Amino acid sequence: MKLNLTITRPVFRILVVSAISAGVFAGMTAFVPWKKNTGVDVAVDLTNYSMPWTNNSPFYPSEWKTEADKLIDWRGVPSATFCAECHRKEYNEWASSIHAVTGPDVLYENTITKNELGSEHGGELATEKVRWCDGCHEPLGILAGEGTPLPVVGPNEALEEGTTCIVCHTAVASSPLIGNGALTVKFNEMHRYLDPSLIMAAPEEHAKAMQAKSHNPLMGQSELCGSCHTEIRPTRVNGDFPMHLQETFDEWRLSDYAEEGIQCQDCHMNPDPGEYVEALKRGERPRRVVSHRFVGVNYVLTAAEQLGRKVVELRGGWVPGRNVFITSNEWLDSLKQQQELIIKLLKSAGDIEIKPKTSIGGKAELDVVVTNSGAGHYLPTGVLDQRHMWIEVVAKDTAGKVVYHSGWFDEEKGEIDPDAVVYIKKLVNDDGSPNTRHVLFDAKGSSYPRHPIRPKESDHVPYQIGLPAGFKGPLKVEAKLWYRMGLQDLLKNTKEYQYPPLTFDIEKYIIPRILMTETQMDVEVSTKTARLEGGEGNEHYN
Repeated sequence: MKLNLTITRPVFRILVVSAISAGVFAGMTAFVPWKKNTGVDVAVDLTNYSMPWTNNSPFYPSEWKTEADKLIDWRGVPSATFCAECHRKEYNEWASSIHAVTGPDVLYENTITKNELGSEHGGELATEKVRWCDGCHEPLGILAGEGTPLPVVGPNEALEEGTTCIVCHTAVASSPLIGNGALTVKFNEMHRYLDPSLIMAAPEEHAKAMQAKSHNPLMGQSELCGSCHTEIRPTRVNGDFPMHLQETFDEWRLSDYAEEGIQCQDCHMNPDPGEYVEALKRGERPRRVVSHRFVGVNYVLTAAEQLGRKVVELRGGWVPGRNVFITSNEWLDSLKQQQELIIKLLKSAGDIEIKPKTSIGGKAELDVVVTNSGAGHYLPTGVLDQRHMWIEVVAKDTAGKVVYHSGWFDEEKGEIDPDAVVYIKKLVNDDGSPNTRHVLFDAKGSSYPRHPIRPKESDHVPYQIGLPAGFKGPLKVEAKLWYRMGLQDLLKNTKEYQYPPLTFDIEKYIIPRILMTETQMDVEVSTKTARLEGGEGNEHYN
């Protein structure tokens, strides 16, 4: 008797997966093991791992969580190049992002070295304290156990990639208001879904395990991003109270954007974030389109057009997978595209306006109004002891002679007019000295000369411009809003600690400024009262 059996595709897939897991799939020449990766138990397998604090987490002072607080096995962590075998488009986008170099970036690496070896409060536990920083910048290294004085972690390309694919795609929970790296990942449970044979046999199971937004809503929520875009220094690092250094997620959480359901990913994972923001400003709500470029504002590490191949050194080397998945020139071209997107996003974030007030008594009074019209968080945001913006105001007479200038920038020294209106968080050390090199282990206190601007709000900055005797208007006033990624002093860390040295003198590199927006206006001036030539009263005031 002939038996007729029909096996549907889902049933066939189940049979294939079961056969592979048992290592007996017909036609296979190699045994494929099915071993549930349960991670590395510190207490059993790494007795030399330093856990000086009593919270039983091997990742602290970062806030990562895994199953039973176990380390991930460094030998099984897939790199972005592994994912690129099937996800070439996503890999090429990620390759030019800042996420790809959150760890290798030499400006970061040498700043961390400064905190670890050259700070007052590093101390004997400096290496363990670095987990607080590396938890977000080199998450896989921390999760695998590198953050200890005697690490036993072997070489693995993925651990050097910064925020690579597997970091986000195994996240299952987030607590973004707690502090750095407050994500729960289930990499140890999901490891079995990364075997190439299993992926080919059951791609849907792999997709589910690697959590597209359709399988895990967290992938499309700001809480995922907020776990690292929140920076709170715990008392174990220094201080009597937690020190809030970056609150981008909380700024978004309390904004209209959060109420309207506009997530971080909507803007920053759009293929053209600047255009998306402009659409929002027009009252439109474009559909979500996803790119893994993760466009932010770090234009220094994408400046291939300006720096040429020096940008490769600043990023810590060539992208992994070079000449396999992407050529050198393709990658450099992609960096240039990333740079254009970053600058376009910066230009979409704010608006500036001049509002004249009075011009009696030999002086002109006006307000410069800066509006956070496009950012879903404060403007500026992030690590505000470095990232900053400022206002430049230039007033000229009808012949083009400058009668007032505030907010100038020295292109040769990288210095801003000390009297300019600057939006920055000023950190100070124990002795009251300025902390301008991002040595966060030592920061004692902070202050704002001008507070960042909340989403959809404006800051009115008054200016008083003294006029020369006999001045006849109108007064031609220009106002510009500038942005800069960091203070010039930050480069001293790389100059001091980089080894081998860069092929160029990093201290001679002037961190460039980016013009966000500008405006100009002719201001009518009364001639009832005149001042002396070069008269007093050229000032802005709060």
